[in-house]
Amino acid sequence: MPFFRIFKFRPLLHNEKLKYILLISILLSSSFIDSDTSTELVMPSQSESAKLFILDASGSMNEYLGIYQKVHLAKKYVRHFVDKLPEETEVGFIAYGNRLPGCQSSRLYQPLEKGNRPGFQNKLFGLTPSGATPLAESIRIAGDYIIRRKSPTDLILVTDGIESCYGNPEKELQVLQQKGVNFKMHILGLGLKPEEKRIMQSLAKTGNGKYYNVGEDSDFFLAVEDLLKQEPQPKRTEIEPEKRKPKIRISDIERKQTDSEENFYRVKFVFENSDSDNQCVILNLKRRSSVSFKTQNWNPQRTTEPERVLRTEQICFKTKKGEGEFQISAPAHLPLNLELELWDTKGIPSSVDKSGEKNLTE
Repeated sequence: MPFFRIFKFRPLLHNEKLKYILLISILLSSSFIDSDTSTELVMPSQSESAKLFILDASGSMNEYLGIYQKVHLAKKYVRHFVDKLPEETEVGFIAYGNRLPGCQSSRLYQPLEKGNRPGFQNKLFGLTPSGATPLAESIRIAGDYIIRRKSPTDLILVTDGIESCYGNPEKELQVLQQKGVNFKMHILGLGLKPEEKRIMQSLAKTGNGKYYNVGEDSDFFLAVEDLLKQEPQPKRTEIEPEKRKPKIRISDIERKQTDSEENFYRVKFVFENSDSDNQCVILNLKRRSSVSFKTQNWNPQRTTEPERVLRTEQICFKTKKGEGEFQISAPAHLPLNLELELWDTKGIPSSVDKSGEKNLTE
């Protein structure tokens, strides 16, 4: 068995308290507490844009795309998109054709608001297709609205046709850009013919957005999911632990080889605990191991991996802060580490801090 000699301590030992601390240390050696330190803070995105939909409610939206009416697909997936957005995102919509014939049917039905999802959905599902397709007028109304808000906005056009009222949607987008309006326009084209698709692709490009061709239900779903992927995700930042002054610290370790079998060590330390003027320092002499036996819930103020502790020694003080020294000898051939604990012994003894593990024999 390894042999250890403990030499004199600089401070006086309090024998009764020493016995008490040793007993408590043994009883608590298998105690566990929860200490989850993986706290995360979710930071709001700084580049999130409002979403203003331009919805086609012209008469042709009553037609079918596959087994569904186009207007029902539009309502279904616009709702899906909005439901997936954060509550803080402002959403609203313009629609054209809704119950109104002719080329002046564009209206702002739902202003951009945060959190008013029930109101948005009630107005969305109340749309009834009728009339023509005044795209240019709708873009102009959207531009006049968002230019006053002076915040980034995504325009999302859902339509089954191109301009039918002799307007020029591309020119309206260029006018907004010249005015410095911060926007993008994405387009979801429902069942468009090849030439109509080409026109809408060009319009989306002018609006610095993306074009999605929707030929069936699954295309609509994939288009909406792709748009959602482009949304800036909340940044998760780990909260750094508060930097603090350690209450117990090893200030120096002096080693002297006395013979080929034994080394002599002077382990100096300093401590400070303003909460108590009765405390003890415990030295844990530990077997070094290349294998880590980390225990997740081990008390963070107690020595790590207590199964490696070979011996403990203590010095007690009647002061809030001070310094001391352990003088020990140990076999030279053993790979050893040491760690100090500071215990508050005013009342029920409790551990308050530890020094961290140090290599003793290297």
